[in-house]
Amino acid sequence: MPRRYLLALLPIALFACSPSPPAMPTQSGTTSGSTSGEGSGGNVADVTTTASSGGSSGGGSEGVASTPDAGAAEMDGAADGIPDGDGESTASDDGGLCSGLLCEDFEQGQGQLDLAKWVLQTGTTADGGIEEIQQQTVHRGKYAWHVHVTPVSGDFAVILTKSLPAMLKGSGPVFGRAYFYATANVGTHIMLGIAGTTRNPAVAPSILPTKPLINFNYMEFAAFAGSWQLGFDLFTPDPSVAKGFVEEASYPPARDKYPTMAWSCVEWEFSDNPDAMMLWVDGKAMDQFDVQHIGFSSVPRMAGSILNGKSSGIIGGFDFFGFGFHTWGRSPAFDIYYDDIVLDTKRANCLP
Repeated sequence: MPRRYLLALLPIALFACSPSPPAMPTQSGTTSGSTSGEGSGGNVADVTTTASSGGSSGGGSEGVASTPDAGAAEMDGAADGIPDGDGESTASDDGGLCSGLLCEDFEQGQGQLDLAKWVLQTGTTADGGIEEIQQQTVHRGKYAWHVHVTPVSGDFAVILTKSLPAMLKGSGPVFGRAYFYATANVGTHIMLGIAGTTRNPAVAPSILPTKPLINFNYMEFAAFAGSWQLGFDLFTPDPSVAKGFVEEASYPPARDKYPTMAWSCVEWEFSDNPDAMMLWVDGKAMDQFDVQHIGFSSVPRMAGSILNGKSSGIIGGFDFFGFGFHTWGRSPAFDIYYDDIVLDTKRANCLP
């Protein structure tokens, strides 16, 4: 049986993001049928939050436009200042061939979330959201993770790493790969994958029903305006970096739509020294973020830097990674699936 959760309304202020439509990358994958397994929760910062009514949403928007700057230039396949990080293709855990530092294909839990690796955080609403390890739509093996996005503003279901190999902590660069399947293309800003820190080892990361809403800083790859987005959100910035919340983002130059109804190989690179990000979809360089490629900022830009004269250490390093979704605004109901996740210090590459 799927695990149902009530979803949180995050009464948030409008944070950011913009742009428009267009072109579709190709993708591949398989769908296999069977019955659904039951999801399961976590501990440590395992949080299920509730709220009483449906408030406004933030961090992104439904159709707020901004004008990209140099981000509209042609990408060269790697973010400026970040090594390309070529690595061998890795297989998922079920084949025993994953060479990454952290691998997750959702097979080990036999239909349950592996609590040795993950902490689950969800909101709650009578609208009937779902998170589950299931067998009906999978990329490889028998299982994949499924989350159902409801139309409630501020909906979320996220798994966060419980602990990390030491080599994945710090300023990076860290490379990742996940196979991603969405049943619809929507315009809402939806956080998909993150790398973050609370800047205090004694404080566990949490998504909250009231301000400050989120208690950590993070880099993300996300969906926005039917396309992709790279960016960061600072909820707990170091005072030397910023005095309050900041969001900055970049967008694919062609506004390629994220694919639907098929598995896509999504790869990314996050670095906090210098601050830069790259996104590939099915092997194609899709988006990059660095000092020359910023399409949106919630604060005035300072020439020659990413934020307030700084271009390194803005996040505060990476202490955890997460996957799932968090909607910043109302979204039509649809489903997202994840499979064959890898984190490493070199590029993971798509499976053959």
